[in-house]
Amino acid sequence: MSVRRIKNHGTWVWQARVAYRGLRKAAFRPSKEAARDAEAELLQELKTKAGAQDQVDQAPATLRQLLKYYAEDLEGRGKGEESVGRVDYTRRSIEAVTPELLDKPVSALDDGDIFGFRNARARYSARAVELRGQADKLRTAGKDAEAAAAERAALEEDRRGTRPSTINRDLRTLRAALKKARPDYRFPGGAFFREDETRVRWLRPEEELLVLETMASPFREIAKLAALTLMRMTEIRTLQREMVHLEQGVILLPLAKAGARPVILSEQARKIVQAQLETHEGELVFPGPGGRPYSREQIGKVFRRAARLRDFHFHDLRHHGATMALNRGFTAPIVMALGGWKTERMMRRYAAVTDQTLRAAAEAVSGSESRVWARPESVATR
Repeated sequence: MSVRRIKNHGTWVWQARVAYRGLRKAAFRPSKEAARDAEAELLQELKTKAGAQDQVDQAPATLRQLLKYYAEDLEGRGKGEESVGRVDYTRRSIEAVTPELLDKPVSALDDGDIFGFRNARARYSARAVELRGQADKLRTAGKDAEAAAAERAALEEDRRGTRPSTINRDLRTLRAALKKARPDYRFPGGAFFREDETRVRWLRPEEELLVLETMASPFREIAKLAALTLMRMTEIRTLQREMVHLEQGVILLPLAKAGARPVILSEQARKIVQAQLETHEGELVFPGPGGRPYSREQIGKVFRRAARLRDFHFHDLRHHGATMALNRGFTAPIVMALGGWKTERMMRRYAAVTDQTLRAAAEAVSGSESRVWARPESVATR
């Protein structure tokens, strides 16, 4: 453990650093006394994380228990709400389509169980199953109109079906959890569906105006910030005032999905955040009712109503921002760093569609060098 004064993004601050059983954490405070207090808090937090890890290492008996302990392990290791929530989403998906699997001993799970869940997930919409359960309860309570509405919503969910990418996310969660309890088990790679990686995930200028400008505040500002900074919905809705450093033009995210990372603010993004902070004195940048974060469901619902675009979701604003950067000539590795992606797999897909260098090469192949799109010198040197 240590407390020392360092320079962080041009500002002198006091840093508290703590290590416990292989876990490490640091915090920045404006004074030495505050750093000392933070040091004690960080130590206690690491001890809690270590205890959660010990629980996970005990290999729970059933899949239900394993998923519970795996979620606690993620939370104990400082993973964000999105990562922890994904485990509960997978649990509910299993409960909806193959409920018997949750109470099966972890030691008895095999490839047949994995493929059974995968196939059931493809046949039935987990959300539709939940809605029909709600409809039955509403009808028992004599609320026939509400029950009928839930049944109609279930039919719509079945009509849309479950996307391969959604099923694959559940499978990846299962694989990660099983690796904790049964490191010797080889998860079947053939269980994963081939995903369609050609879906358009960016907006034309007229669509951008239609989607973003018609939303009510603060949802409009939340969506704009997602497109401008490539931040995820959970990162924005839980963004705290102390993470924002307007003087340096940066947001420091301590619990991003891929780990702690800085988010660079453009002038337009900085103005959005500054204007939002000036409207209140709360801890959250975008406080919801009662000062709590807006739920993912509420933001998603408002966005869907405003977008009215087929198969375009709030998360796609992140990819829209990446596409805009690539269109201006920035390379995939730079955009990968800008958005906090761990791999270039997603970036390669955007580059194949929008990268100016590739377009220029295509013109050269056709013998139309005069039509080559020049790359801005200021961009090429970055």
